[in-house]
Amino acid sequence: KRQGHGHIAVLSSVAGERARASNYVYGSSKAGLDAFAQGMGDALQGTGVRVTVVRPGFVHSRMTRGMKSAPFATTTRVVGEQTAEAMRKGKHTVWTPGILRYVFMTLRHVPRPIFRRLPLG
Repeated sequence: KRQGHGHIAVLSSVAGERARASNYVYGSSKAGLDAFAQGMGDALQGTGVRVTVVRPGFVHSRMTRGMKSAPFATTTRVVGEQTAEAMRKGKHTVWTPGILRYVFMTLRHVPRPIFRRLPLG
């Protein structure tokens, strides 16, 4: 902040948009991280420091090795490239892959009793 410029990329997850029963601890921690990062971005408005929240879906990586893949899975390389591009463009949020923005925009509005019955893992 003192130097008057900079960019912070916060690695969150699509799981933070709506916590599922199977990973509610992870999802709720990412939801909290999202809120923190967005608040920090607002607090830094006008200082020259920008914040970009990165919301990847399932990423093939060492952490997920051996896990069942998910629709729209991506790689660490793609997440990195899309994060760098979003930062260059000054975006506040980047979904990777981008289609997940629309998937979760829809899931966010599904009534809870129906959401609980969806086969989301």
